[in-house]
Amino acid sequence: MSWCGYIKHASLINNCYPSRPEEKGPKSSELSYLIFYATSKPAKLTKVGIYIERRVARDYKKKRLADVHCSLEIIKALLLASKAHLNIFSKNIVSIIDSLLVDLSDLDIVRHCQNVFSCFCSVHDGSTLGVDHEFRTIYDRVVSRFAGIATYQGANANRFRMIGLRALEGVVASKALTACDHKAQLNLVLPPIVNVLIDSKDLLQTTTPVVPNSPVSVRRSVSIHVAVHPDNVVSDSDVTAEAVRCLHALFSSHNGGHVRLVLGLTISFLDEQNRWWPSTFGVAILNVIINAILPQYRYMVVNEIIVRIYNKDASPSSSSATQKLQRKVTLVAALESILVSSLTLIGIPVLEVLSSLLTIVTKSLSTAQNTQGVLETTLQEDLTKSIGGLATHIYYTNQIPHIISHIVGKLSAKISEVPQPLTIDGLPTLQYRQALLKCLLAVIKTSKDHGRHEANFHGTDISADLFTPCLGLLLDSHVEVRTGFAEALVTFLVTEESDSDNDQPTQRAPLAPVSSDLYFRALAHQTLHAYARLATATPADVAAFHDVFRGLFTHFQDDEFLRAVPVLFSIQEWCLSSHEGQDEGADLIVRKRAVATAIVQYFQNAAGHFDMPAPREYLNNIKASRESESQWIVLDDVEAHWEAPSEPTNPVLTHPLARDHLVTLLTTVSDRFRAGADRFSIIYSPETQPSSLSTQHGREYGSGIFIPGGSYETLRHKSEPSSESRIRVSRHLGDWTLPKFIPSSSSGDLTSTSDDSAETEPTIKDSTGSFYGTKKIGVDTLKAALAVAAAQAVTGTDTTSETGSSSGSDTRGHSPVGQRFYPLSIHAQTLRKQQFSQHAADSSVSTSVSTLAASRPDIAGLLDAIQVGSSSAASSRLSMVIPPY
Repeated sequence: MSWCGYIKHASLINNCYPSRPEEKGPKSSELSYLIFYATSKPAKLTKVGIYIERRVARDYKKKRLADVHCSLEIIKALLLASKAHLNIFSKNIVSIIDSLLVDLSDLDIVRHCQNVFSCFCSVHDGSTLGVDHEFRTIYDRVVSRFAGIATYQGANANRFRMIGLRALEGVVASKALTACDHKAQLNLVLPPIVNVLIDSKDLLQTTTPVVPNSPVSVRRSVSIHVAVHPDNVVSDSDVTAEAVRCLHALFSSHNGGHVRLVLGLTISFLDEQNRWWPSTFGVAILNVIINAILPQYRYMVVNEIIVRIYNKDASPSSSSATQKLQRKVTLVAALESILVSSLTLIGIPVLEVLSSLLTIVTKSLSTAQNTQGVLETTLQEDLTKSIGGLATHIYYTNQIPHIISHIVGKLSAKISEVPQPLTIDGLPTLQYRQALLKCLLAVIKTSKDHGRHEANFHGTDISADLFTPCLGLLLDSHVEVRTGFAEALVTFLVTEESDSDNDQPTQRAPLAPVSSDLYFRALAHQTLHAYARLATATPADVAAFHDVFRGLFTHFQDDEFLRAVPVLFSIQEWCLSSHEGQDEGADLIVRKRAVATAIVQYFQNAAGHFDMPAPREYLNNIKASRESESQWIVLDDVEAHWEAPSEPTNPVLTHPLARDHLVTLLTTVSDRFRAGADRFSIIYSPETQPSSLSTQHGREYGSGIFIPGGSYETLRHKSEPSSESRIRVSRHLGDWTLPKFIPSSSSGDLTSTSDDSAETEPTIKDSTGSFYGTKKIGVDTLKAALAVAAAQAVTGTDTTSETGSSSGSDTRGHSPVGQRFYPLSIHAQTLRKQQFSQHAADSSVSTSVSTLAASRPDIAGLLDAIQVGSSSAASSRLSMVIPPY
């Protein structure tokens, strides 16, 4: 009798092997008995493992490959049945696989070893890796053998690579990966996976059929056995897809520290191998990685890329300057593809990323000042697209305003300095501002195309006041900066509803004026007034001037049209003006005609938008007359310089717009502007504006909102708003329909006289141009007025008190404060000649109030504290207030 007959575990194991050559695999009944024996007595697993390890070595040496396959099936069944006691014989399992992988001549043996090892990894938790050094050494050696198989070169290379990759997939999906010496294990499995992707030719076309976070299961192992059967064909795309699945398994972890470590090792490996060029591979692999990462950790990819771009030491020291630039271009291209993709980056610090990208923009421009090749141009374009990509998704309410405000803040740096600096942040001023304007334009376009649609945003939700600090760029000394800012501003103002085919904005509800937008529009009008008269203006500037005015109209519509008409006619007055005894140059004449053409086109666009045939016919006649006399300049043909006029230069315009006639047509054809017809007749003259913007009340909306005359360099700076000097108006009512309150203090250029006993109160203006000055009414006067009202209610008589009539006549006087409030409603010549005075009158009453005070003690304290403005019968009706201009 054999010695194994006296040892029960050896007998049970030997009985599982087939007794006839035609039998395949272990006997089912004997295998079940062995499993029952091992699970009921876990201590016997050590002897079982040792015996199977010795038998496999003996069978493989004698080329009994059928018995080797049977042993592997027995091991697989035991480890699946004894998961809780796997550590007892785990060393025997990896030792068997290690011994079989020494020789790769038999593909079936290698495939079967991979199948068993994948099952082992699915149930192994790695708890003994840090305790048993011998087991750790054998385990790492097995992983290294499979890593070598994953990059196998030779016959049946794709089959061997598929086997190695699926074994590595089991390793990266196992809990043992992070149990002990995490980084060392990653250094074993990550290089072969990336190398397979490097060698692949169709990484960009490869899709990932597996779902992230899906663990490697036993059923998955059985399917692997079928997939690499000798009868099946394994293509290059199959190998690439398996490598992508391995990468997904690596990055689909719930452990943020693990994701960060793997990401850093992956980029470092690409640095070591210098695999950043051509950029298609680097972009593709980083896109595969970010698709595999859970949404809450995707921002780590963006942060890591920015750190690698920003840190010069991150690139290998052995790389040449060209290789470093290629690496940078690839990383920026990958960042751009991530930011503009449909993936959401939860937790991304938008403003920090923006600040870092803007710093990279300036540094890259500073580096590439002397050499501006294809790589440098590509780098700048991708950086601009990356900054615009930050507006693809809306992560919080004020994200887009914050992005725009940050860029505008950098654009407005040193904008008020005279003369303008030659460099900003080490870059020429022109190059610096051009780069930032491109970034601003990219943000606006991306916001309108993606972000606002995603969050149900519209153009009106972002205040145009964000651009106020940069309005001075319209007066920059470089035409590239002027036209670039105009393009960005127009892109923001022109909403998505605009129809570019018929060149007409579609009808929509007019926007309710907001205080910040009113300030922006007022300063924009004054800047555009100076822009039209700029001595260095080119044809592109006039086209930009027209586009900005039209953009304001498209955005704000009715209210903007009412405010723009006086400004446009003031500009036309400049076009018609000439200095006596001086000959105007040909460039100035043709520039004036171009500006006059832009004004007519603006009115044509407005008449078409409001569907007013009569004004449109008049404007068409003006156009035809000027065309016949060669005084019509086509703004679409933007040239670098002005062409000499072919017509006698005097007069500049034979047929200017007749203001009274056009206003009559606008107000009589439709009721749309009839209520605010007085606003069309206001004389706009920016040179006569008070210098109140520099004071603490300079940003008080509706009062003193224009920059004083003189040098237009002051237009390049806007004082910060003060919460104490801001008047908030309703968003549902037109700002020009609300009364305006005026501070009692007068500016330096106006004088005010008043009695010591009278104080000036806020003044409001009616539609006729008169001011309602009010006086402070004392407690006695208020009590007297209440007593008169009570007496009238009792007697039913219509009594008009002497107090009311006298106060009414007094309040009709011209208040100097009111004159300061709306100085634009008076012509400049008249304003210089007027002398301001203030009438102070004391109200007297003859009615006793002792009865009223005694009968209503509950309101006596309230009456002592309240001060109200008096109103007479003549001034009881208030109509629309005339706007600032």
